[in-house]
Amino acid sequence: MGGVSVIIPVKNRAELLRKTLDNLLAQSKKPEEIIVVDDHSTDGIQLVIFDYITDCIFLNNKGKGPGAARNLGLSVATGKYIQFFDSDDLLTPQKIEKQFDALESSGADMAYGPYVQATETDTGWLQKDVIMQWEGFDNAHSLTEWMLRGWNILTQACLFRKDFIDKGLPWNEQLITHEDYLYLFKLSLLDPKCVFVPEETVIYRQHGQQSTDHQTHNMARAQDKMEVLSEIRSLLPESNADFFSKILFKGRMAQNYKFLEKQGVDKRRYSGFVSPMDFVFETIYRIYNNRMRNATGTLWEPMHGPNGSKEIFQKLIKTL
Repeated sequence: MGGVSVIIPVKNRAELLRKTLDNLLAQSKKPEEIIVVDDHSTDGIQLVIFDYITDCIFLNNKGKGPGAARNLGLSVATGKYIQFFDSDDLLTPQKIEKQFDALESSGADMAYGPYVQATETDTGWLQKDVIMQWEGFDNAHSLTEWMLRGWNILTQACLFRKDFIDKGLPWNEQLITHEDYLYLFKLSLLDPKCVFVPEETVIYRQHGQQSTDHQTHNMARAQDKMEVLSEIRSLLPESNADFFSKILFKGRMAQNYKFLEKQGVDKRRYSGFVSPMDFVFETIYRIYNNRMRNATGTLWEPMHGPNGSKEIFQKLIKTL
């Protein structure tokens, strides 16, 4: 079919999911199908299923974790385009429509756009960081090279052509975090044609449950990140990335290795991926990263196209 399939993994976020589904159903271009994959929830998600059964397709995860859930959703999706989404995030009203139109007119493989972290409070929305990707990255480097240099984006902020992602590998089903970064890197090796769509934004919703999860599993997240970086390093020979991008990546990997070392994590399984020379590269990466951060006045590099305008944030929030 010619529309958009939205795939949402969910675990124990029934009440947050309601607002997300209402938000998707209110898009100016309504998705052709919304596929919700329940990852063994225990919080009464059956009530949500009952209320939205005519609007969504609900599946039980055959595996465990977000990767397995997205793979299951992809296996049944019928749309021409795929919108991966999280159960707690929101979109400004025309995000799907404008990215759909951009892909249709350009023939690109993926569209991407802005996102911003925010928390909903009793008195309104609180902006947690600058708006990311308000501007697109330039064409000085390939997508693979930008990712090796540190560029990252939420997969929620993208729209993918399904026949393009069908060429790639499935989502990693062993990872609980950073699986989206690995997925996008593998797609980058296919040299996708990308189109930037401005203004329409993902509200990357922060909340108490998420913060608690982050604190509780901080070390597990760092280890997942190291697994991802190790696998990416094994894929470097398959890429045509320039030498400096590879140096910066190796520096980032050495930096994460140092973090694990300081936390007393058994790092022997990663020792074959980090060489003594990489710790020289780590210094180069740190200098490069600090210079880029100073250039923008944020914790992010210019490649993320940050915009710190509070007025723009409020304008976006008012559209929800």
